[in-house]
Amino acid sequence: MEKHVCPWYMGYLLASPLRRFYQNPDKILISYLKQGMKVLEVGPGMGFFSLPIAKSIGETGRIFCVDLQEKMLQSLRRRAVRANLLSRIEMRLCIESSLQINDLTGSIDFALAFAVVHEVPDQKILFKEIYSSLKKNGLLLISEPKGHVTKEEFEKAIIFAQSNGMKKVDSPNIHGNHSAVLRKI
Repeated sequence: MEKHVCPWYMGYLLASPLRRFYQNPDKILISYLKQGMKVLEVGPGMGFFSLPIAKSIGETGRIFCVDLQEKMLQSLRRRAVRANLLSRIEMRLCIESSLQINDLTGSIDFALAFAVVHEVPDQKILFKEIYSSLKKNGLLLISEPKGHVTKEEFEKAIIFAQSNGMKKVDSPNIHGNHSAVLRKI
């Protein structure tokens, strides 16, 4: 399957409040988040998960939102300002070949890669960088849309993640998606 990045204008559809009916961020993430955590979100788009994460981690928490598209981050910034959550969110523009998060090595409690892994040209590098950013026992939730990613492609991504020293610890049921939680060991 050819890798492609979701066009920025599709972010409006992905950030729609209607999406909460079948993929509620609070329900999906509640068991993984605590006050004061440091969270990495790869491909946040316009913040469908970012804003609920920022609320959950509280004033002492921090979420690092890394995206390839400046327009997505600009929209996320506007939404974060309106929600009075900007102080908890750090937005970063990455490049196609790297998340550029070396300064986060060993500092992340929880990472989220929701409907983004299939867009990355080199998943081995992606998982190596996420692994490096996680604290020991840090968690990564990967969730990929069944309409874009086959079960076999998803399992291949999980194998890449595991080859970096992660262990699959859960397979949450997320509507319309293949999903797995991995722990840094």
